[in-house]
Amino acid sequence: MAKWKVKNLVISADLKTNIPLEKLAIELPNADYNPEQFPGLILRFEKETPTMLVFNSGKVIVTGSKSVKEAREMIEKLRSVLKQMEIKTSGDYEIDVQNYVVSGHFEYDNIDLMNMVTELDFVQYDPEQFPGAIVRYPPDRGNTTFLVFRTGKFVCTGAKSDEEVEEVIKSFEKEIISKYAKA
Repeated sequence: MAKWKVKNLVISADLKTNIPLEKLAIELPNADYNPEQFPGLILRFEKETPTMLVFNSGKVIVTGSKSVKEAREMIEKLRSVLKQMEIKTSGDYEIDVQNYVVSGHFEYDNIDLMNMVTELDFVQYDPEQFPGAIVRYPPDRGNTTFLVFRTGKFVCTGAKSDEEVEEVIKSFEKEIISKYAKA
């Protein structure tokens, strides 16, 4: 059975209030705000924490977190700063997972990518360009994408929950990888 780790989550939330980005940029030394280059404020509370994109509309994107809990903690830190600035935000905001990025290793370690690309029309593989095969899976929905290497290592993107990650990896390994694993 495959083993994997979450490497990155992209999460969005709407704090349902206008946020004065110029004022916030002055308040937070780790904030980067240059509206001529990008309409949002880029914020990282500490060096090794996720990055937040904060928009005037109150929308927030958190990238680089390893869990929904960690992303929520970042949003709560931002809400705390806004509260100190006397800017009220909605406590009933919803977190929307946009994308999981996981990496791992299948149970198999010798995958025949050439046969896979020849037999399956939802696989792209050109070893002269890149050593991994790009696989949209499941082929009928294609909401997740695998990058599969001959060694059995993989990256999976596009899932929106822990359950979906687990389900799609197990299914992909059983239905596709096991058929193209060389002994």
